Amino acid sequence: MRSVDSPQTRFPLHEKLALRWSNPVSGVVDGGVYIWTDGRQPVVIGKAFLKEKGGPQDTPSSWCEALESVTSIPFVMQADGRDVWKPASPGLRFHDLDENEGQPSDNDNARLTQMRALARKIQVIGNWGQPPTDWQLRTLTTPLHRYVSEPDGILDGAVFAYTQGGTNPEAISLIEVIAADPKSKPHWRIAVTRLTAYGIRASFNDNVIADLAHLKSPPIHSTFYVLSHPFVRYPFSEGETTIREIAK
Repeated sequence: MRSVDSPQTRFPLHEKLALRWSNPVSGVVDGGVYIWTDGRQPVVIGKAFLKEKGGPQDTPSSWCEALESVTSIPFVMQADGRDVWKPASPGLRFHDLDENEGQPSDNDNARLTQMRALARKIQVIGNWGQPPTDWQLRTLTTPLHRYVSEPDGILDGAVFAYTQGGTNPEAISLIEVIAADPKSKPHWRIAVTRLTAYGIRASFNDNVIADLAHLKSPPIHSTFYVLSHPFVRYPFSEGETTIREIAK
């Protein structure tokens, strides 16, 4: 992945696996969540996973990849020398929270406690299956990723996952402490987006903050990228290596 405006600038895959997961409901036996950054904050968050033959939709064994843009930076992803994904807009919209949600703490541990509380207050519904039905997604209160980007006014940030079935992340939230300049009073902002092609709805204090429709065939300029291909057995030594190769 690289910047459109500055092609020599690449967005590397964060070395640490953000989450290892599975989902017996949808037939996923192994999966991982991966994060690409600009060196400070996330640019793309995605998952790669292995689905066994069968399941609710009786699908063949396959590898799947699902990626979502979480940046306003124009970028392009290439494969075999051609553009395969080039989002035309940011994949999420931030909402500033008022002072009723509390002032961000100066203490890192206390601030993480506040972030977890905010993550739990976000209610996320996934519209999944054939035919699609609503599922209340579960909040994972351990962040997938923490970050700081002071040049962008982000004093602290965390990514939280919302799961369906086992630990399958179908949606994510970004919760940030923002200050426009050193003299500004820090405040909270939140955003929710998808990690699935199925529909996602999210609310905070009964106010809708995301309403994302089911995407059957996302185009190249969509903020969401998905690819599924038949599973072929390779002589990988362990499951995580397999997933990392797919996620590169």
